[in-house]
Amino acid sequence: MSRIKKIILLLVIAAVPLVLSGCLEFKMHLTINPNRSADLEINLSAPEMLLLLKPEQKAELESFFKEKRADLAAQGFTITDPDRDDIIGFKAVKRLRSAEELAELRLARDLGLKDEQIFTVKKSALTTTYYLNADLDLRDLIGEQNSAFALLSKMRFILTLPVKPLEHNATSVTEDERTLEWVLSPAEPNNLRLAARAPNLAAVIIGIILVIMVPGSIIILVVYRPILKQDRWPRGKGRLR
Repeated sequence: MSRIKKIILLLVIAAVPLVLSGCLEFKMHLTINPNRSADLEINLSAPEMLLLLKPEQKAELESFFKEKRADLAAQGFTITDPDRDDIIGFKAVKRLRSAEELAELRLARDLGLKDEQIFTVKKSALTTTYYLNADLDLRDLIGEQNSAFALLSKMRFILTLPVKPLEHNATSVTEDERTLEWVLSPAEPNNLRLAARAPNLAAVIIGIILVIMVPGSIIILVVYRPILKQDRWPRGKGRLR
């Protein structure tokens, strides 16, 4: 083997781990809004270079993406292609009525969450408290045919809250403490735990109205009460002198 061929081979060998280290990327980002609705975004992608390095698995990976894309579209997700030419896969987004609706999607079955309450919500007059306690299992989502890719994958669950959490077991959290990220293992269940308390939006609005109305009513009584009293005195004949 010539020296040039050896150099090229060494470069290829060195590049393969870098390419494969992010071969299959799964990211699920759930944003809970102040009005209790939620936005769910799912990214499932892989570098196109992977298909050149492993052409024998190209058909399997493309079939996997096609199946998941069609399944999410059937569940009401809006599907878009990646914005980079060197990436294959898709992005799926959907507005949910509430975070609890996540458990109703067929996606929950693929994540090992069938018949499991992902979010438990407790409401009071002033606050709504969210509890997350779920074991996320990606083995059904990936499938046995893609297990080799999954072992070298990047898999994350991201949760953005309208408030700071009371407690959590996230892998990392942003500086404002409102976006949490869990790095997921594709080979075993991943336990996700969180508790967060948000003010009840309707109660906040009523409170603001009361704060405005009560002082206003007091001012009206103080200012206009003497005038009202004066207008009540009888006029004309019989008035006291």
